[in-house]
Amino acid sequence: MPLLEYKNKKPQIDPSAWVSPNATLVGDIKIGPNSVIWPGVFMRAEYAPISIGQYVTIFDGVMMFTRSDKSPIDIGNYTIIETGTSIFGTFMTDYITIGENVLVNERSSIGEGAVIIAESTIASGMIVAERAIMKGNPASVIREQSRNDLLKQKERAEHYTEMFIRMRRKLPNLQPYAITENALLRELITIKERE
Repeated sequence: MPLLEYKNKKPQIDPSAWVSPNATLVGDIKIGPNSVIWPGVFMRAEYAPISIGQYVTIFDGVMMFTRSDKSPIDIGNYTIIETGTSIFGTFMTDYITIGENVLVNERSSIGEGAVIIAESTIASGMIVAERAIMKGNPASVIREQSRNDLLKQKERAEHYTEMFIRMRRKLPNLQPYAITENALLRELITIKERE
């Protein structure tokens, strides 16, 4: 996988994390324990760091850029970022779901347990409240999650990591660089049937 140094800073990946060989990471990036980075993810930390917590799943085609030293990207624990999302600088706490093709602009902040519905835009400087479910361009609150919903998010995030642990155990020689989400799910069903 391309792990590129920039201004004497090189990506650091926890040994328990999985980063696809088809992902590209540039500069001051930290990937936390048990996190999963899918093919086609592009992270560029040129002006400020990118920090990814534990049990984070970042699906294929997600782009993260830091465009100024005032706009780092800090992704909390048990967070899921779905396909095609672009993030340009944000602080996210824990248990967050970001839907497909969401745009998250600089200096935004997303509270614990928030959900951003697909195709939405988080405006520059926007503060998203805890457990808010947001939709639109610019995004606005459509309802609030319950505490039980928040716990389900944690379970979901752990589930994605467990899928990769099972793949490594059952298929140690599998080359995952060409695996799409659908192909992965088919492979996991096959593993389950063998057990």
